[in-house]
Amino acid sequence: IACGTNEIRGAVVAMGRQLPSSWLHMQSILVLSMAILLSAAAEPEFTSNDCDTCRTIVEQFYKGWEKVITGLAADGTFESRPGGAPKITYNQDIEDYLQGFCNSEYMKGFAPYVEEGCARIMKKHHRPIVGKFLHGEERYGSALVRSEKPQRIRSVCSELVGACPALPPPALEVGGKGERCAACLATVSDASYLLRRSRFGPLTKSALAKRKLDLLELFDSLCTDVYLRHDDFPETHNAVCSDLWEEDEDMFIDGLIKAWGKEEGTAGEAICGESFGVCSKAELKEVKAKRAAATEL
Repeated sequence: IACGTNEIRGAVVAMGRQLPSSWLHMQSILVLSMAILLSAAAEPEFTSNDCDTCRTIVEQFYKGWEKVITGLAADGTFESRPGGAPKITYNQDIEDYLQGFCNSEYMKGFAPYVEEGCARIMKKHHRPIVGKFLHGEERYGSALVRSEKPQRIRSVCSELVGACPALPPPALEVGGKGERCAACLATVSDASYLLRRSRFGPLTKSALAKRKLDLLELFDSLCTDVYLRHDDFPETHNAVCSDLWEEDEDMFIDGLIKAWGKEEGTAGEAICGESFGVCSKAELKEVKAKRAAATEL
């Protein structure tokens, strides 16, 4: 819906002048209903442009931040504390990194909405965002271990910016090492996120089918990056993702393309259920119920 409540009210009133008097009492009901719809549409969603953008900002910010920290360590400008986060003072190096971040190498190659959203979000929130990194504890240079990175993404994108609901989506959270279905669905969700935010996201299904080699490259770190995106049994996420990729990467990508543009969850059900048989019908039904319940909250 592109118009605001005032525009809707004006349109309804204008329409009311042309209707019989018995219909005029419906104006307030129509306006109220449309206002509720607009309010619901404004609620943060897992697949919204701003949520994708915020997640991308934090993920990519990590890559450059590690270089900044390494430089500060070489200069002796931060205090290393064994067993805890280094004590870092905000300085010009950090300010320069923040000011140039959205135009840096770390934010190249993404969809236009990510580029636009980065400038807008960082303009408003760059100081609080870097504060999360200055005062948080994190192990750098360790990719394949459980980390604080997923919590940092939640802290920034759900709590600070308000662009995402709580992450991960309740329907895709792994509650134990045996929950391979939830891990499979989360893998497909991650792949969909990577494709949406990429320069290939705006392409049609037929165009995507011709870019499969590019998509293979896009998903090259899909399974190792689970430690960046999941702290609910990331080892299970990694194992299931690797199994899918090793079994038939072409079938995975074909399933993603086939469901492209359809309702969220369609690709996961097709890939994890029909194609790979990781999820039973009962498990998929349970996931649908969780997703519906989360949407109603």
